[in-house]
Amino acid sequence: MDKKVSKGMNKKAGKTKIENKNFPWKLGIYPLLELVFFIAANMVDNPLLSLIFVVIAGVMLSFSIHIFFHECVHVREEFPMPINIINTIFLGLPFDGYRVHHYNHHTYANGLKDFSSTWYIKNSKKTAFSACRYTFGWLQQLSKAMQEPKPFNEKLGDVAVIKARIYPQKLTLFFFCLLLAFIGLKTFILYFILVYFGWAFSSLHNYGQHPPIQKELICTYENKLYNRVTFNNGLHWEHHDKPWLSWEQLEIDKKSSRINHPHLIQPCFFTRNT
Repeated sequence: MDKKVSKGMNKKAGKTKIENKNFPWKLGIYPLLELVFFIAANMVDNPLLSLIFVVIAGVMLSFSIHIFFHECVHVREEFPMPINIINTIFLGLPFDGYRVHHYNHHTYANGLKDFSSTWYIKNSKKTAFSACRYTFGWLQQLSKAMQEPKPFNEKLGDVAVIKARIYPQKLTLFFFCLLLAFIGLKTFILYFILVYFGWAFSSLHNYGQHPPIQKELICTYENKLYNRVTFNNGLHWEHHDKPWLSWEQLEIDKKSSRINHPHLIQPCFFTRNT
């Protein structure tokens, strides 16, 4: 196992799944807001207003990924097919593909084998991505994920079983996109914008959680109001340290690395002294 394996894979009871197995309905407010703003973008006739609404929907998608779908991945190894289909449509990518991606992230914790690492190799040297290149180049993470045969620690799940569920989810997404195109070109284009910018914002969010300014840095944003509204999403160091805890069981740890702004905003304020 790579030496950059997340602290969450430590000897402490060997747990990797969240202790509270209840479906995180409460966190579903973010996918709901994503849907509301996407519908609003489709309904308005003003192109500028439509674009504003779909970008807001993209922001809601990024929080859906980091809060609701993130919790779903940790809550259970497998969901019934209808839930996988719904999750896939909201994500714009196969839900179990996201599962592979996130398990990989917890295995390598921003090391170079992490698909979402904020570092890359250039001229045989470990180099930091710029926030802009990392944010808008998120599709590169997909190509890495598809090419890696053993993407995560086997204790997290059976990679063959998980990947087998991805193909029907891809088919679902393909036929859903055909349906959107049949409904109207505007709807199809807005969905494409939603997915692209939603995952771009999600990447920016991850950049704030794992800024490439210090080896394996994992950052926590401790503001109480923010963490109440985002279901402790700011406690990222604590989540990596104990990934088997549900969002409501996380508590601020005095050992965690702190930042002064929310993860989605922090990349605009990074300094070498962060």
